[in-house]
Amino acid sequence: MILIALLLAACQAQAAIRGTPTAKAIGQRAALIYVANAGEMVELDWAGRTVGSVSAQGFAGPSADGSRFLRYGNHLMVEDSFGHALGQLAEDPAAYGVALWADDGRHVCGIVLASNAGPDSGEGSLWIGAPGEPGRKFGPAGKPGSAPAVAACSLKNGRAVVVGGLFPHWPPQATRYLITTDVQVVNLATGAVEYEHKYPLGYLAGEGDPSARPNWVLDAVSPDARYLAESSVFDDSTTIRELPSGKPLAALRGRVVGFAGDGSRLVMNTGTPAEVQMLSWADQHVIWHHPGGAQSMLAKPGSDDVLINITNQGGATELFAITEVGTNVIASEATVSWPCPCLPGV
Repeated sequence: MILIALLLAACQAQAAIRGTPTAKAIGQRAALIYVANAGEMVELDWAGRTVGSVSAQGFAGPSADGSRFLRYGNHLMVEDSFGHALGQLAEDPAAYGVALWADDGRHVCGIVLASNAGPDSGEGSLWIGAPGEPGRKFGPAGKPGSAPAVAACSLKNGRAVVVGGLFPHWPPQATRYLITTDVQVVNLATGAVEYEHKYPLGYLAGEGDPSARPNWVLDAVSPDARYLAESSVFDDSTTIRELPSGKPLAALRGRVVGFAGDGSRLVMNTGTPAEVQMLSWADQHVIWHHPGGAQSMLAKPGSDDVLINITNQGGATELFAITEVGTNVIASEATVSWPCPCLPGV
């Protein structure tokens, strides 16, 4: 699907890592990220130290802590960070989109389609499974005319959030923008849709004056599926909502890139000149800021630590680790593979 390919490319740049790959360590590892380097995926810890590597062939979709990832071959397999096969998935939840790991770090969530159904057919189903399990399906997921994807999958809180995405032009035939078309919150115990909302699409749906700028939005969802950030594509504004009620909780100036682990903090782009901020959205206290624009981010499970890929005004990118012990640039111009906000509508 061209939308997915474009978004994944937007999250990546040419690799230039710091450090040299070393032999794989033995035993449990700390949280890892994966950086492309020729034919391998180099494993870095959050301090920027190289701790190992795995083959890049067929590599996809690492978990948030980096302990597992998907490997495409004759079958879709799950491997651990040492490259050991953990088993095969019964379905391919990434065939038409980006698979997302659940918050238990063991199950994979994604959209699967019926035979001969396209990604924008509205015939997709939410699928959750792990190696050695048949998996569970919930559906239908998504709406006709847009590409559905899983934005958050929390087994702890018993819900998943599915969003629809498009990549339209504004003005028509001019600049393209990633937008969210609709959102659904699915109860993982009953399969019921607890909350859903369709966003205005303007000229795409024949709504209002076709020459008027549409009120498009782009959603981000906290990893625990408790909070939704609706950021205006054209205006520097965001609404934070509680899920599954949809109750508005806060209004912010800026556009949200993503949430930290427990959802109380977020990373956003704001201001002129451009600035990246990490803040607690309830009191809007800015915890950290830096010039430039955040392209993507990763929340470390079980903490407030985040990684942010920032592009400065000169076009150079750096990967910042913001942790309880301080801030550190751990890579420059790096092709990072992580569950970043690269999904349609995320």
